[in-house]
Amino acid sequence: MGQEGNLAGIIVGMEPWVASSTIETLGDDEDTSLHLEAFYQYQVTENISLTPGVVWITAPNHNNDNDDLVIGTIRTTFSF
Repeated sequence: MGQEGNLAGIIVGMEPWVASSTIETLGDDEDTSLHLEAFYQYQVTENISLTPGVVWITAPNHNNDNDDLVIGTIRTTFSF
């Protein structure tokens, strides 16, 4: 995408959850939490890249009563 060395990505997954358990104090998770992430690695120079991204987690802790989490990220990579 864009110029040589740039990279875009999308990640989708489900947070680990308890489907059933024989442990009495550990209840089953009734709701489902999803993890969605998108990033774009921009090659600034041959040795420096910037990677902004966003992470969105729906129903944190597998609880629909919780507000969704949206987290912005930025990473700078120096390679020599």
